[in-house]
Amino acid sequence: MNSKRWKELRLKKLQANPLCERHLKEGKVVAATCVHHIVEVESGRTPSQCETLCYSWTNLMSLCRECHAEIHREAGSHTKDNHQAREQQRLDQWIARLRGG
Repeated sequence: MNSKRWKELRLKKLQANPLCERHLKEGKVVAATCVHHIVEVESGRTPSQCETLCYSWTNLMSLCRECHAEIHREAGSHTKDNHQAREQQRLDQWIARLRGG
């Protein structure tokens, strides 16, 4: 996600919540550098649902890099196999749209 819309929303989120929300729950003060989607954007079933998940303020969380990486490690969402599966799913969806499906 590198669209202008995403960059603006990300900046607004970090300005509104400049501290890592995960560390804050533990009573620690750590600067946030990342904005995380609580519910994965790819979990939407339609392009519209994906867009809603992507840009919904309530689906965002300010995190430090450490916490962001830890969340993805725990979910297994940054493994090579999962990345390839998501890319294949996107390709399949694109092909289906081209075919009118």
